[in-house]
Order: sequence, then structure tokens, then C-alpha cells
Amino acid sequence: MMTKAALGKLTAIVCVLVLGAHAEAQLAKQGTYTSHFGWYATGKTSELEKGHTLFQGEFNGTNFNDAGKGFLHKTSVVCPGVNDVIDGASRASHGYCVVTDQDGDKAFLVWKAGKRFDGDSQWTGGTGKYTGITGNNTFTASLIGTTSSGYSVWKGEWKLP
Repeated sequence: MMTKAALGKLTAIVCVLVLGAHAEAQLAKQGTYTSHFGWYATGKTSELEKGHTLFQGEFNGTNFNDAGKGFLHKTSVVCPGVNDVIDGASRASHGYCVVTDQDGDKAFLVWKAGKRFDGDSQWTGGTGKYTGITGNNTFTASLIGTTSSGYSVWKGEWKLP
């Protein structure tokens, strides 16, 4: 049987764990971040003319904040988009991303890239804790060899109302 003192200590420990987890889940009203997004591309490539193709599809994967916690850490990312390729080089790409965290809350962004598949993006809104999110970002993206896998480094800022 548990004594009153032991029950009190156990209750205190549970409260610290629950409140500590809740405090960590709180998102700051604004901040900056750097993260890595590992992705796999799926979709359809159409030849428009000799040496000119168009990719329509999605880049899906997981994003990890470089700090190992916080904004965008361990989130699912789905980015539908298009990539215009002329003579083997990406000329213009654009699309959107839906970032979903472990609570099911979503943040939305629009992106565009140039010749090297480096570009910028803007937060356009979200659900739950990301409602009203805004901010500007840059990214660099690289394929892994001749596979459909790649990674992107995201750097940016966010602000909540």
C-alpha cells in the first residue's frame, strides 16, 4: 500500500511530466530555423519536345529541425509541384507544401526554384497552432545520384499572429 507521502511524490512527478511535455509543445510566436527535408519524388515526366521535359508530381518525406527539436522537427512534408527541365537542367520549378506535425496541425507554404533547384518559399497559413503563420524562407535541394531521392536544406523565419 502506498503512503500519503509516496502518493504525493508520485502525483508531483506526473504533474511535472505532463506540464513539461505541454510546455515543450508550445510554439513561440516567431523565430528562425534551419532544417533538413529528406524526400522521395514520385510523379509523371512528359517529353514536350526534344530535350525538354516536364515533371509533375510530389516530393514526400520527413523534415528535421537542425536543433533536434522545435519548429518543424519530425514533421511529415508533402510537396506537389512541377519541374521544367531543358537539356537535363532544371529551369523553373514551383509548387506547394503541406507540413504536418505530430499533433496533426498543418502549415502551408508556396515555393519556387530556379536553374539549380534552389529557391525561396513563403508560409501562407495553417491549422491549429499554425493558423495565420507567415514568413519567408530559402532552400537548396539536391538529388542523390540518379535516384528519385533527395534532400533539401530549409532556412527561414516564421511569425504567428
